[in-house]
Amino acid sequence: MKTKVYAFKNTDTEVMRSTSGGAFIGICNAFEFLHKNRKKYIYGAELTSSLKVRHTGVTSAKECSIFQGSKYVKSDCKDCYAEIASQLKNGCFVLFSGTPCQVAALKTYIDREGITKDQLFTVDLICHGTPKTRVWSDYKEWLEKKVHAGLKEYSFRYKPEGWKAYPARACFDNGVVLKNTALLSVFSRLHMTGYITAKACFSCPFSNMDRPGDITLGDFWGIENMNTRIPWKYGVSLMLVHTEKGMELVKGLSDMAQKNQELFLEEVKSQEYRKYQHNLSSQTEKPKLYDEFWKDYDQTGFEAVIKKYINYGMKYKVVFLIKKFIRKTPFIHLYRKKRRGKIR
Repeated sequence: MKTKVYAFKNTDTEVMRSTSGGAFIGICNAFEFLHKNRKKYIYGAELTSSLKVRHTGVTSAKECSIFQGSKYVKSDCKDCYAEIASQLKNGCFVLFSGTPCQVAALKTYIDREGITKDQLFTVDLICHGTPKTRVWSDYKEWLEKKVHAGLKEYSFRYKPEGWKAYPARACFDNGVVLKNTALLSVFSRLHMTGYITAKACFSCPFSNMDRPGDITLGDFWGIENMNTRIPWKYGVSLMLVHTEKGMELVKGLSDMAQKNQELFLEEVKSQEYRKYQHNLSSQTEKPKLYDEFWKDYDQTGFEAVIKKYINYGMKYKVVFLIKKFIRKTPFIHLYRKKRRGKIR
């Protein structure tokens, strides 16, 4: 079938727990309803109590809150592919969410095992590239030394501080809670520059509209420029539906939206969204100093490279504070409009 495009916003409560519009938790609920009398499993990426990212399977939509929010670290999937193969073989229904390469790898594994995929539903994410786990571990240790306490909780994108930037939140075991500070911006800055992205991501075969999932999810950037009834301030999800299985899940979301006025689902005919999602048309570009960065990283360590490559220091902190202030004023819309003009 031809890909259909939707904008989706969940309830305000779910949106505030999610990275964008809460589409995945909505899909989990739709999946559970569609297969309410069947044995089923839902898989997604969880940030564990030890702050490692791994794929985990649960048996109900209520348990899927652990999957909400982006985790910009490579997820450990080593055990779940075999689990899913066994579950499908035993007649269970499975919903799996992950990066496109994880979805493709799961499908390859299932095919190799000679198991039908009729009861497998998949969601892939619009992915900028996966940061290396080594850097996340070093960053966590660096933060703990700065605060003189152990890191207990971390949110890569803390919604109460805004949707369009990448504000983080961290809780430490001495009671300190940090929200959207220069200290917390370092990891996302490294991620967005591409320095800590796995090298294979720069030649990703899925940076186009030929996606491996039944549904592709991402942030609906540019929604504010559309004629829409959806309240977008705290996030809206972009949904690309590629298969009949995907449409089954969207039908479930539509039924939910008709019963709950807090849910919004709109089909989008315009292709404007593609201007804001470059990874649907091209791969993330490898930074010119990527190899030099990693050579320095191996030789000098985390703190030295953030000083050299993102200029972390007093000037960095001052600029961060200025940008943080501007984001809370009307000037941010002028800045973004001007920036979009330069990108085009």
